[in-house]
Amino acid sequence: SCSSPHCPPHRKMDAAAGAEGDDPAGAAPAQEEQQRSSLLGRRCRVAGNLGTIRWGPGHVAAPPPRQRPAAAEGGEDAPPGPLTVEVVGVEYDDPGVGKHDGTHQGERLFTCPQGFGSFVKAEKVDLGISMQSALATKYFDGLLPQAASKSRVSESVDALGFTDSKGREKAMAVEFVGRYGVEQRQQRLEGFVEIALAETNLETRYPEDVWEGDWCLPNLKSLWLDKTLLHEWADVRAICEKCPCLEWLSLAKLRLQPLIVGSYLPEPRGAPVNVVCSGLVIKPYYCRVKTLVLNGTGITWDSLRALDVEGVFPQLENLHLAHNELTEGVPDFGSEPSVDPPFSNLRSLVLDANGIKDWRVLQRACTSFPKLEQLHLNMNLLGESLDGLAEAAADQTPRRLVALFLNENRLSSWRDIGALSSYSVLELKAQRIPLTDGDSPLASPMLLRQIFIALMPTVMRLNASEVTGKERIAAERYFLGLASQDANKMIAALRETCNVDCHATRLRGIHGEVVGGDATEEAQAHRSSLVHSLVQVSLRPVGGAILDQPTASKRLPHTMTVGELKRLCQTIFKQVPFDRIRLQLADSALPFGIPLDDEARELGFYGVGDGAEIRVDDAQDFAKAGKK
Repeated sequence: SCSSPHCPPHRKMDAAAGAEGDDPAGAAPAQEEQQRSSLLGRRCRVAGNLGTIRWGPGHVAAPPPRQRPAAAEGGEDAPPGPLTVEVVGVEYDDPGVGKHDGTHQGERLFTCPQGFGSFVKAEKVDLGISMQSALATKYFDGLLPQAASKSRVSESVDALGFTDSKGREKAMAVEFVGRYGVEQRQQRLEGFVEIALAETNLETRYPEDVWEGDWCLPNLKSLWLDKTLLHEWADVRAICEKCPCLEWLSLAKLRLQPLIVGSYLPEPRGAPVNVVCSGLVIKPYYCRVKTLVLNGTGITWDSLRALDVEGVFPQLENLHLAHNELTEGVPDFGSEPSVDPPFSNLRSLVLDANGIKDWRVLQRACTSFPKLEQLHLNMNLLGESLDGLAEAAADQTPRRLVALFLNENRLSSWRDIGALSSYSVLELKAQRIPLTDGDSPLASPMLLRQIFIALMPTVMRLNASEVTGKERIAAERYFLGLASQDANKMIAALRETCNVDCHATRLRGIHGEVVGGDATEEAQAHRSSLVHSLVQVSLRPVGGAILDQPTASKRLPHTMTVGELKRLCQTIFKQVPFDRIRLQLADSALPFGIPLDDEARELGFYGVGDGAEIRVDDAQDFAKAGKK
């Protein structure tokens, strides 16, 4: 059991501030000033909402009562309410939670953005607790006063209320079988591999108010501290000292103190002077954290550089910086010779939802982090302009970047796609963009995928799906057919930002001029490899004479020509003669589909793949419509 008093999980402001009585007016002025200074800047939680104390505690005029006190029996008025109330000024993290900008009845007591400030009664403010208290509150019931004592091995018996079938409320005794054994196993700190203390009131590493003597979490690999009250990097480093094998650390939604490069990171608040008994840690400090999550913390690159100079995370490989308003993405560290970029071992960088517009972030990221392999730029503003994209694509500096993620950006035209296709990567994600999912989409996701594959010969994985050899051949042949159509609007838009003729020349060297006729030996080799590969195709009758017939599902080879498919359709839908059959490949981006009008072309040329729908129409219907 605990050998020192256990700190309650929700420490109220008046107790934590050290007030000696219920009436702060009775305290000495010097003590009041010390109390105020100790609270300013402290993190707190009010009704579940995170905030920072910006003023107080102090007394302000009490709000007027909602209704006039009713007269008591005997004609005497009820006693009036208090004239003042003790409050603290809180700046909330999220907009709309507060009511003002720090002004009370026309007097400014502190400053914050409009809608973030509020004055809260002192007793409603929860302050932080130590690391030990947070662990004990969540995991170690055996250390709490109400738990079974160490000398008592009997099981806990409690009453469970329930309602029977007739609606009557009853209670029955319930025995927690194995409670003592569970508590004993939980108390073995070395058993923890993952710990989640998210949304607790954890604020500091010290004091050690639950265990005494040496303690650590020697096998802990992952630690979640999201939405806690941690505020100082010194406490973060001290917590990492107690977790010598920690590899994953999440600090999302914290408001950590900004750091300055060259400033010394002090000892955490409340740390013992005698470090001999401070605990079992690795000396000197060496952290093994490889993944650090700082989403929504307001972190800056100056603070990150300061952390790197201090050696807080020397083995960091994956850094998450989403929702931090880092509009430039990665600064140009090369513009100042004396400034070195942080975290030289970084392999993955997440910059989602930072309002990034400038494509030069690609160059800056690769230059600043030579080992970078993955760059996440989802939910930004890339595509509003193409500034810097051509420079990034033309940069011949060796880089390790192989994966680029651009979901939910502003890529809205084929011009944007042409420019992006010049940037060589092995993996690309570009989903939920205006080009395919906007109010007026210009293309279907399937068409966009085909164009990306044809224009990017290095891409092996596109939108979380592997690019197969069969799919690449079909996409490249389809693009070759489109490239010869000078009137095609998509090809015209692509020509503005990429060399379509160069791509067409490259693809003709692989597939030849035509798929079914004058083909090179290499193209014929590719063709023979597709003879036995089949795709599932739906043949849907839309002609007037066959409209009542059911859709036919067939498995067809990529190498089947349009003429052969027309003969197959004539045998299935006998009412339409061969010379009147018209075929269209359905495409959601094109209302009338893609006409399969060249009988010598193979289906692979038009990009027919698994799940494709081919409409079977009657040319006589078009003739009748023309006469009308």
